Amino acid sequence: MKSLIRILLAFSLVLFAACKSEDPVIVTVGDSKLHQSEIYTYAPDWDSWGDNERILFLQHWIDEELVYQQAVKNGALNDSALIRMLERTKRKIVADYYMQTFLDTMMVSDGEKIDFYHKNKNLYLNGKTRVSGAILSFGDWKSSVLYYKEFKNTKFESIPPNHRLVKRMREFDAVDKTPDPCMIPSIHKAVVGRITPMKVCDGAAKIAVITNRLDSADARPLDEVIEDVSMQAWMEHQNVVLKRLKDEWKTGIPIITKMNVLSEKEK
Repeated sequence: MKSLIRILLAFSLVLFAACKSEDPVIVTVGDSKLHQSEIYTYAPDWDSWGDNERILFLQHWIDEELVYQQAVKNGALNDSALIRMLERTKRKIVADYYMQTFLDTMMVSDGEKIDFYHKNKNLYLNGKTRVSGAILSFGDWKSSVLYYKEFKNTKFESIPPNHRLVKRMREFDAVDKTPDPCMIPSIHKAVVGRITPMKVCDGAAKIAVITNRLDSADARPLDEVIEDVSMQAWMEHQNVVLKRLKDEWKTGIPIITKMNVLSEKEK
């Protein structure tokens, strides 16, 4: 606890002095210095941290630096196994960083997204039959008859507009069960776009209309799955571009394999 308090006090003094420096040194261990700018690189949320989190971070950095300096002092950097490991790590970091420069500039057009959606509709099947529409209630039987006669031949692709004969309208959207068993006994058999004949249900004259139905094997609309489509299309675009780049690079660099890497069994 005392060591943590000393670190906090020292850190407070450093911050006080930091006002006079654009990039102050926060901690020094031997010849190694930790600047404020480096802290933000390692810990972007530093400003929102409390004292305990900051102390633990600094303590971890100090401990790691002590071990590193001790390792260097004892010749660890000259160890052949470590040198090979560092070289492999360096090669991977450089390769990943270089490829990331291409990924950061890749853009996927709306046309590519639409093409991906149409080629992969099986990824976005509805799963359940869903219907949208409305249940219209009337004040009396006569009103329902007049409404039916007026609109029985109308093709409804959206919810019917308000009408003087309709007392109340209850809309339903993308439901996978019938919203009214009396008016719509089966969502699979109901006619889409046409109003049903009037019927007395629950003591009221009613008419129903289903404006849209998505069957279980139908693909969900693009606007409902656009986020996933965008991501998948970008990944596909990325794979195509990276393969093309690697193929181009292979033509400019000789690649020779002399060692037979296949076993006799696999030939």
